[in-house]
Amino acid sequence: MNHDAIATALCGRYVKLSDGSGYLESNWAFPSDGTLIGAYIVAAEDDRVRITDDGDTVFNAAVAGASITHSRASRYRAMAEGFGLTLGEDGVMSSTCNVDELPYVVARYMQAAAAIAQTSLKHRPKDNERFERIIGTLLEAKFGRRVIRRPEVTGISGHQLRFPFGLDLNSSHPALIQTISADDDQTSWKLVYEAGGKFSDIRPARPDTRLIAILESAKDTEKAGRYFADAADVVVYEGGELALAA
Repeated sequence: MNHDAIATALCGRYVKLSDGSGYLESNWAFPSDGTLIGAYIVAAEDDRVRITDDGDTVFNAAVAGASITHSRASRYRAMAEGFGLTLGEDGVMSSTCNVDELPYVVARYMQAAAAIAQTSLKHRPKDNERFERIIGTLLEAKFGRRVIRRPEVTGISGHQLRFPFGLDLNSSHPALIQTISADDDQTSWKLVYEAGGKFSDIRPARPDTRLIAILESAKDTEKAGRYFADAADVVVYEGGELALAA
């Protein structure tokens, strides 16, 4: 394979890996972590070359937290095909062409990889879902079967209110727990206000129920904690063990 011809034809840093293969590192980056998007250029039959990501695009999306369901994988596949490439069941995206077609095919390849990566950002769990999963794991590790997920209780307004977690709900000392996540070191104030509304609705209806707000540590956590005042106990989670006694 003529590596000099390939290097001349392509924009980016091209590194020879063997007599029949090389790696092209582009100036484009995956939006999730800034890793530069690359392509393996491999010799194929009849003096053609194969361009492949060796599964890197889908792998990067998964590592970044995307939940890749069957329908989402099908969507990625359709996007790759829209750029003239194939995306196999194994997650490998590729195309085969003549050497003189490489600049065009690689450009399409980079577009496909970037488009799939950008789309996969929407398939990551939302911050509140992520934080709720973390706290759920910690609560169940600490309190076992005492933890109830997604309990619904009736407030003074008569509305059914759902909380992420309940604790000892069938005892004389029940607790309802609301998680409040942070994103980019900023508390989700939408969740703060929603929690405050639920606490105000529940307190008159269930005065013996302990109300707990678990906040993900952020630069404005102290301010968010003050919002609840006497409405609920506030626990700030900074990682590691959950500092909650019950």
